[in-house]
Amino acid sequence: MLRAFSSKAWFIEPSKAEEIIGMLELRAALGPRAEAYRESAESRSSQGTTSGPVDILNLFGTICSRATALDDVSQQAVSLDRFQREFQAAAARPNNAGIVLNFDSPGGTADLVPETVAMIRKARRSSRPIVAIANTYAASAAYWLACACDEIVVTPSGEVGSIGVYMVHQDLSKAAEKEGVRITFVKEGPRKTEGNRFEPLSEEARSALQERVRDCYDMFVADVARARRVSPSVVRADPEKDKKHFGGGRMYGAKKAVELGMADRVATLDETVARLKSLKAAGVNKTAQDWKRELI
Repeated sequence: MLRAFSSKAWFIEPSKAEEIIGMLELRAALGPRAEAYRESAESRSSQGTTSGPVDILNLFGTICSRATALDDVSQQAVSLDRFQREFQAAAARPNNAGIVLNFDSPGGTADLVPETVAMIRKARRSSRPIVAIANTYAASAAYWLACACDEIVVTPSGEVGSIGVYMVHQDLSKAAEKEGVRITFVKEGPRKTEGNRFEPLSEEARSALQERVRDCYDMFVADVARARRVSPSVVRADPEKDKKHFGGGRMYGAKKAVELGMADRVATLDETVARLKSLKAAGVNKTAQDWKRELI
């Protein structure tokens, strides 16, 4: 599992990544299915849809591509595979007043995120807004998904941001040597074991990992810039050097996020749902850009 974790590009708050690594190490020490909560997977579901005049789709926890990808390291995980099905069902419902993506997530892996962003963007139409709300957290991959919506709302105590990506490499060669363990790889293919955790990271391996990180980051930046109507340079900017920036990987509270242009308004989930219902009742018909401009 640690090997799998280190091979992924992560769009996640670093503190959550450290928590996952700690859980992986605990899992390795205790053995499979050691934690009591695993006995009731259904009861700890972190996503689902509340249908009504406004459809609310919950995305709580670490984002992954499939339902079981993080079962062993997180009590809450969001499966994008499942979310895509739930979103498409909500988008197909006629005459709903809106769709709200209700986020409380530190982010996760890059897998299926660009595809899900494209799916959300394609479903946007003027008669029914799609609104993302950080309730109370939309970091990294979660913020990337939020940017596909017509509007981003942050609850008064909420936070958004952490625009960035990284990978983790663990060099256990010294620890193995200390324990008297010698690792031998029998392989075919000159780069087959590149980046393994039982050898120091070579410059060639580091360069290959850096290229993967850069490619993922470029996709993230391009989607955020397009959604928030700013140049990619603003998304990439260093907050210590540039007046216009999106944090350079930092998280921001609701008021500051709106001030920076990373979000559109501050409101609670109940206020957001009520607003969408009232707009529908009033027969308001807007373009996607109109939804962004209709600020408090």
